[in-house]
Amino acid sequence: MIIELLVGAGLVAAGAAAARILVRRRGAVDDEEEAAEKKAAKKAERGKGKKGPKRKRDIERSGPRGLRVGDVILYADTELWLSGCIELVEEGLVARLFPCPGSERAEWVAQLDEDGNDLATLAPADDVPDGPVPESLPIDGRRLALERRGAAEVTTTGEHLPRTAARASYTLLSDAGGRVLIVVDFVNAPRLALSGDRLSKHMIDLLPGGDLADDGAD
Repeated sequence: MIIELLVGAGLVAAGAAAARILVRRRGAVDDEEEAAEKKAAKKAERGKGKKGPKRKRDIERSGPRGLRVGDVILYADTELWLSGCIELVEEGLVARLFPCPGSERAEWVAQLDEDGNDLATLAPADDVPDGPVPESLPIDGRRLALERRGAAEVTTTGEHLPRTAARASYTLLSDAGGRVLIVVDFVNAPRLALSGDRLSKHMIDLLPGGDLADDGAD
C-alpha cells in the first residue's frame, strides 16, 4: 500500500513538472509571436508615406527630353525633319541647332534650354555685319538687344551640317516679341548666323516614332 502511494505521488510530481515545462514553452512561443508582431507593426509604420521605387518608364517620363537628331516635328502644318545637330556647351547647354532640309517654313530649329521648352524656328540671317556682333542690331526691321554671349565647346551629330570647329564664340540677341538672332563664330570655319522667332514646345507636335511628351504622359 505504501509503495503504491509513493508511485502515485511520483507520477503526480512528474506530471506537474511536465505541465510546468509546457506552460513555459507556450509562454516563450507567445512572447516570440508578440515580438514579431510588434516588429512588423513598427516596420509598417515607418514605411507609411514612402513611395515605392520608380519604374524606368516613370523616370524617363519625369520631364521633357528636348529634341533629338532624327525627330520629325509638325509645326504650322509643316513637317520639319531634324537631320543633324550642332550643340554648343558652356558650363551647361547654350543651344542645339538642328537643320531642317527640304522645309520652306523653317530651315533650322533651335533648342535654347536643356528641357526643350525654349525653341525657335530660324533661317539664315544675311543682314549681320562682319566683325564682332554689337550689343544691339536691327534685324528684319526690329531692333534686337544682347541676351547673352560667350565661348562654347562644339559637338556635331547627323547630316546636312555646315562646316564647323570644336570651339566657337556665340552671341544671342532678342527682343520682347520673341524675335531672336543667333550668331556662331567657329574657330577656323565660316560664321553661322540665324534669325527667327521663339515658340513654345506646346506649339509643335512630335510625329509618331519620337517621345517628346509632357510629364506623366503614357
